[in-house]
Amino acid sequence: MQLVPRIGLPLLLVVSTAAVPLVAQKPADTSAAERGAWRAVEVWGGLASNSPRWGLLGASPEMNFGLLAVRFVRPVGPRPQRAGAPTFEFMVDLIPVAMLSTPYRSARGTGLSCPNASLCVLPQTDSSGRLFPSGSSFGLGFNPAGVTARFRGDRAVSPSVGVVVGGLLFDRAVPTTRATRFNFTASAEFGVRIGPPDRQGITLMYRFHHLSNAGTSPENPGVASHLFTAGLRFRR
Repeated sequence: MQLVPRIGLPLLLVVSTAAVPLVAQKPADTSAAERGAWRAVEVWGGLASNSPRWGLLGASPEMNFGLLAVRFVRPVGPRPQRAGAPTFEFMVDLIPVAMLSTPYRSARGTGLSCPNASLCVLPQTDSSGRLFPSGSSFGLGFNPAGVTARFRGDRAVSPSVGVVVGGLLFDRAVPTTRATRFNFTASAEFGVRIGPPDRQGITLMYRFHHLSNAGTSPENPGVASHLFTAGLRFRR
């Protein structure tokens, strides 16, 4: 069947030349749209016990911390052109539940000496041995921005490393009674996604989590937590 009878070679060449860029651009536009969409949802949670005393990173020792979160993930940046190069993901976390041990009672204003300027508190009196005894703090929060570098994203076991920032609002001042209810958070996370990349899978992560009020109250000892988490990740 003759598609262009008697049109003439010059007109055919013009039409063909104009069509090439349009055909070439279509896959790129589709790819960009896909990478700009929220491609995965993850439900994750974890616990950390006996927070260390690490100076500016966290001066409140022996506190327990836990949370439950829902994460939304979308790819960002160009697709890697060479094998082994990481892909990048942008993340947002909604945190409906967060828990922190009973706040330390501040010793400031009591007339007692404060040998440690960063943590001037009275000894904890709870001896129940529970992770979150009576008087523990409960809250919720939001992480508006996070970035992850994912390696071997097309494999069933995919390592990743990332950073996330956000905030938590508790029902009382934490981690001391003269601190604040609202605290800023930042975490560095390392872990793996296990499962086919185009289906649901599980995530296992270690997160170094920092919590503090950034100097917005007279007391700001902060809390450093070694947070171990697990989650279920669903493709959209």
